Amino acid sequence: MAITTDPAWAQAKAALAAGDIEEADRLIDVAVGRWRSLQDYSINWITSLLTFIGEEMGEEAVEAALRKTGEEFVRPRRTSDPAWEDLPAEVRARAIVRAMVANFGECEVSEDDEKFVLSFRCGSGGRLIDAGAYEGEHAYLTLTQSGPRTFGRDALPVYCAHCSVNNEIQPLEWGGTPTSIEFPPEHPGEPCIHHVYKDPHALPAEVHLRLGRTPPAP
Repeated sequence: MAITTDPAWAQAKAALAAGDIEEADRLIDVAVGRWRSLQDYSINWITSLLTFIGEEMGEEAVEAALRKTGEEFVRPRRTSDPAWEDLPAEVRARAIVRAMVANFGECEVSEDDEKFVLSFRCGSGGRLIDAGAYEGEHAYLTLTQSGPRTFGRDALPVYCAHCSVNNEIQPLEWGGTPTSIEFPPEHPGEPCIHHVYKDPHALPAEVHLRLGRTPPAP
């Protein structure tokens, strides 16, 4: 039996080059399905590991683990010229939308005088919530110690904590601004909301408070 080792996307390109549109279309679906399967595996692997850390060592240890990821992986990606906060708001919003759509998310965009509002059906953390992964006998950990890492909430699914730690808390500590201000879903079927402020330094007082910071003087 012949075993094909070429990835499905490469086979799709070959089919296109040969003019076989139907086969290329089929192979694209195969490639996407395989990526989705690997994504699900990785998301559950990460969430299971964070759950173990939280249950064995406490919620502070979850934040410590996420901070290590932030320092070693996220922070170098935030290094740019111009800096993230100096980019036009539309550019920042487009970058976030592009990343979330690539993560199998769906997005609606609206705008007001002070910000862009990005409303996602999240393809990772939201997908876990929609699947009931935080319910039942083998539920993943829900953080219950209200503070900056839970967006000031009394409960936050543990996977979503990487957004508060890596996208809001640490960028401020690094001397910049949050990537966006996030409002993860609280119930299955709800969207994840991101606020991208046109002036990233003019955050509402309630945002500073939930991050454990004193709002700047008017």
